[in-house]
Amino acid sequence: MAAKRKPPPPPASGLAEEERPFLHDEIMQGIPAARVKRLIARGVLDARQVHRIIPERTFNRRLANREALKPAEADGVARLLRVAELARKVFRDETFARDFLKLPNPALGNRIPNELSETEAGAREVETIIMRIAHGVYS
Repeated sequence: MAAKRKPPPPPASGLAEEERPFLHDEIMQGIPAARVKRLIARGVLDARQVHRIIPERTFNRRLANREALKPAEADGVARLLRVAELARKVFRDETFARDFLKLPNPALGNRIPNELSETEAGAREVETIIMRIAHGVYS
């Protein structure tokens, strides 16, 4: 009987998640709620932010039942991770990146980046501002 081979580890993505990013097929199948809970526990995601996408009672029920998130919920969490990771990479300071995402920003009409990131259109606005900062374009 041949020994079972271990699959190769996923490629390093640099995500704060210390795994690989959520892939399309995973999002469509549903990300396990426990995986999101671990991201919250490690401070990668803010629980309040996640609960704006997935109501707390719903999230806790999925955890208790060991369920996966619905595709729309998983996509929302993936979007939050994408924006947070971009901020971490550009600012190279975890605390500054977290604060930047939580505070009103004049370049975004004094809206809060984390709140804008709840939609794809809003997330793109936040990413645009972060990239403008990265390239030194302040106007």
